[in-house]
Amino acid sequence: MDRRALHGRSGVAGGALGRLHHTDPPAQSTVDEGADPLAAFDAVAADLAALAGRLRAAGQAAPADIADTNALIAEDPDLRDAVATAVHTGQSAGAAVTHAIEGYADTLARLPDPMLAARAADVRAVGRRVLARLGGQAPPATGDGPTVVSGHEVTADDLLTAGAGLAGAVSYVGGGNAHTAIVARALGVPLVFGLDLRAVPEGAELLLDGAAGTVVVAPTEAERAAALAATLAATQRRDALAAQRGRPCRTRDGHPVTVLANVGSEAEAEAAVAAGAPGVGLLRTEMPFLTATHWPTRAEQVTALTPVLRRFPGAPVTVRTLDFGADKLPPFLRGAGGGAGRAAPPTSEAITDQFRAILAAGSGVGLRVMVPMVAGVDELRACRALLAKAAAEAGTPAPPLGAMVELPEAVADADALAAEADFLSIGSNDLTAAILRLDRRDPALTPARAADPVVLDAIGAVVAAAARHGTPVSVCGDAASDPYAVPRLLRQGVDTLSVAPAALDEVRALVRDTDLTAPDRDR
Repeated sequence: MDRRALHGRSGVAGGALGRLHHTDPPAQSTVDEGADPLAAFDAVAADLAALAGRLRAAGQAAPADIADTNALIAEDPDLRDAVATAVHTGQSAGAAVTHAIEGYADTLARLPDPMLAARAADVRAVGRRVLARLGGQAPPATGDGPTVVSGHEVTADDLLTAGAGLAGAVSYVGGGNAHTAIVARALGVPLVFGLDLRAVPEGAELLLDGAAGTVVVAPTEAERAAALAATLAATQRRDALAAQRGRPCRTRDGHPVTVLANVGSEAEAEAAVAAGAPGVGLLRTEMPFLTATHWPTRAEQVTALTPVLRRFPGAPVTVRTLDFGADKLPPFLRGAGGGAGRAAPPTSEAITDQFRAILAAGSGVGLRVMVPMVAGVDELRACRALLAKAAAEAGTPAPPLGAMVELPEAVADADALAAEADFLSIGSNDLTAAILRLDRRDPALTPARAADPVVLDAIGAVVAAAARHGTPVSVCGDAASDPYAVPRLLRQGVDTLSVAPAALDEVRALVRDTDLTAPDRDR
């Protein structure tokens, strides 16, 4: 086969060398039309629950969570009712399952929230498992690789069942919010979107670059050797950085920097602890509720928070109150007229109830509470009064209360905010978008854009205001792990960064390589 270089979109960074395996099902189904489709759904739910158990036992918490989610899809009563109704009206088992799955998936795919729309792939993956069961087949899986799986819509399920030899994945459709990308990141599997490899024969050798979004079919010997060397070097670097976790985190000129973790689930909490995070700089409380059909109750919030917080006994943990927005808007807010912009502010009682939940779940940690999208000091004072009320009811002192600086209005009011807040945290993603007038989903809004001089000046003004009042300040957006932005943030006086668990080792190394006395030649 002749060498070909194909260009798609970056999904998950990393390199892979392996043989192609197509995941798309064959055109003709072998479904036993006399089989019971609801029994097949039961079997698939059991298979997925067992898979989740095996993954969790192997320390793969995030993929286990995805398998659990897919098991819930297989148990969904509305989906099963749709199948039963179709069979009752005379449809065959295969047609009933196909129509119900596609109807459910299409409904999700049309949702304006990309995170929810991406769940359509998980529904179709469950449907494929059910159809395989109806045909008496096991779910499709690859061999022991190294293998690069590819299809029109590679799903999380394809990755979870691919075997130990999975090296990479290529999907024509999908994006960074899809469960496929979440599982790929958790497994350390490079992923490319936007390429259709149906014309490439099964078993062809592929060289994949997830960061560049490229795939080379039939790479040359020199390319193969370089890829293997790069993979070995990356593994050695990860191991070397992990071995440095016990070293103090200081710049070359001796300035101490605290590097905390951003988490939104128990799986991320486990990863943060494993990577040596001394605490949490941002706990995203909204992540478990992105598919909720109602405002989360106090009990539901306690249930979601408790397994995350228990991973950090005695450690500092900053819990941000619910922060729903245009790129993470659950169904109950869209139904209430949400769609563009951020969700309408909750009522005072809803905020107080969340404070009650945070206090109940966070009794064993060094709890701090943070309010997002604060525009001015009056908002923070109102929240302080509600937090004090919740703490008095619980018979406990109110924890420190801080504000996220994500709006130009907050930068303008930074001195008053620093005087009122117990701490400040700069959300670089939203602040950069607002200052540069970019949409949060604009590809031009990269983490490095926080190092734009006008954004850096705004961050510097916040840091200076915090210093005048002795108020701690951190950066918790994606800029906190960007190799270009981090040294410039540190030179602005930022001494606390909060990053994704997977970035902890690299950021600590970046801090140790930074000399604050060296001039920034880009300024």
